Amino acid sequence: MIRDDLLATLLGTGPLVRSPAPYRLVGLAGPDAGDFLQRLCTQDVLALGEGGLLPAAFLDAKGKVLGTCLVARLGGSFWLEAQAEQEERLLALLERYHFTEKLSITRQPSACAERILGAAGAPQRRARSLDEGGLELAFDRLGVRFERRHTFAAPGDAAAPAAAIDAAMHDRAECLRMLAGVVRVGVDTEPNTLALEALLDDHCSTTKGCYTGQEIVARIHTYGHVNRRLCLLRLAAGERLLGPQALHEPVDRLPVGRVLHAVPIPGQAARLGTGYLPRDFQAPGTVLALADGAAVEVIGYEPLPA
Repeated sequence: MIRDDLLATLLGTGPLVRSPAPYRLVGLAGPDAGDFLQRLCTQDVLALGEGGLLPAAFLDAKGKVLGTCLVARLGGSFWLEAQAEQEERLLALLERYHFTEKLSITRQPSACAERILGAAGAPQRRARSLDEGGLELAFDRLGVRFERRHTFAAPGDAAAPAAAIDAAMHDRAECLRMLAGVVRVGVDTEPNTLALEALLDDHCSTTKGCYTGQEIVARIHTYGHVNRRLCLLRLAAGERLLGPQALHEPVDRLPVGRVLHAVPIPGQAARLGTGYLPRDFQAPGTVLALADGAAVEVIGYEPLPA
């Protein structure tokens, strides 16, 4: 499979290691923290035991994706790890719905280091506290393992200077993220994207009680399917794509979907991207084209259990 070959190529020289990595922590503590989070997010966080870790999403009442995170339970508190670009949105959402609940919502400064490597065997999803202050998370998805170590910053510590962006490392990390189907909200989604369109099946509990957007998720699970779905795409070589572009059938040139994002694949004359296609065009091997005629091949994702 093309996806497996790409994964083997990108990890053929060993794990990707980067520090700092673009992830942030938000802590929720207090007697009402669990119930508060349970009502807001798509995941059954009250079922998490000590050291448990699950992916979760936050939706609006129509089931549209507002944000995603990993949720860990450690020492009686809940920790939300979000992509750095989602941190402010996540904090604003939590504060918007925090009224009289007995809990604190804390932005936790930390230095994050990450390793991305291949994953084999039973998927790992775990968290543990660090003796020196911090936490470590391990999360597998679609054959890719993400290991991140957050070291808490001491009060008054000066912020570390911003590291220069290594374009090749950034593109390699982006390709591995896309191969794992890990969604960047606002990059791989649009304001009208439904959770189950965005490959977030494993973020959404099918057994927990009410949460915002649950009615839409349950209705799709029970009675139907989504009309479009996030697809992994290999594009002919060219400039990186930072915004949506139409995907066309190569013969009659009719638009059938959209690519949202694409970056060069390190070491290859091609780009890797994500986009949305209707069911008739999701099969791996389907060939489409951009408006400029550049070829686009659907690679596809493995089905994810809920």
